[in-house]
Amino acid sequence: MSGGATYLARRAAQKERVRILYRRALKDTLNWAVHRHIFYQDASDLRDKFEANKHLGFNDLFMQFYEFSMPCPLDRRSDAIDRLIADGEANHNKFRHPDPYIGELRS
Repeated sequence: MSGGATYLARRAAQKERVRILYRRALKDTLNWAVHRHIFYQDASDLRDKFEANKHLGFNDLFMQFYEFSMPCPLDRRSDAIDRLIADGEANHNKFRHPDPYIGELRS
């Protein structure tokens, strides 16, 4: 696989991990919030945390068309993104609700 294709595949995997982390964190926020008005504020704060690092995923469009044969700044940026995702996943697992809400089963 060429360097550019490898980079794009890695970015797609990172985007998926961030999406899954955000959904899990949002659902867990609902477990901690007793009232909706509390949940809305907590959900807004959570979104702000994700938006604060959103700029790390954007690159100049022309960069994706080049073949990368040696380490480049994009590799370092991808490593930084991987570290942020891993830190976010660890933080989420550390502060998960001990007794999450499970909806009633419908038959």
